[in-house]
Amino acid sequence: MRIPIAGLMAALLALASLAGCSPTQVEKIKPRTAPVAFSTYAWGTEALTASSGSSAQLVELDTELRQVVGALMASRGYRQVDSVDRAQMVVDYQIAILEQEFSGDPQNESWDAQFDSNAPSGVVELPSRIGAPRVTLSVGIGPQNGMPMWGGSATKLITRPEDKAERQRILDRAVAELLQDLPPAQ
Repeated sequence: MRIPIAGLMAALLALASLAGCSPTQVEKIKPRTAPVAFSTYAWGTEALTASSGSSAQLVELDTELRQVVGALMASRGYRQVDSVDRAQMVVDYQIAILEQEFSGDPQNESWDAQFDSNAPSGVVELPSRIGAPRVTLSVGIGPQNGMPMWGGSATKLITRPEDKAERQRILDRAVAELLQDLPPAQ
């Protein structure tokens, strides 16, 4: 099972274009087939490592996301197996980090007002951390080579990316919301 890249990019662009940066933007998968009972899963995506050429920030988020999803799966009674061939379902995921850029919009005064409601036209009071990354994670659970049945995409601006506790809280909430419909293991 693979999350379609075109669908991920469309969701990524749609979510990244939304105004406002405090709430997590979530788009859940709407299953096309009836849910099935399963008890084992395997990762459909290899873990990122520093040797894979990924940034340290991406490797760290990858590791944290695997821990959060694995803990949620275990809490619902699912057992991880080492091979997709032995698993009843596959967990695929992708993480994207977009460096956030802020600028005013002279055509839309309400855009500027989202940062400072008292700002004169064309002036934007920027958040204190301009380099805050916008992180989009996508998680999909479904049969191998099939469409995902549970999951979706969540996007959030992380204002303090160096704060592990904040990242953990954001990942916990996003994964819990994305997989809230995942039934207990059978």
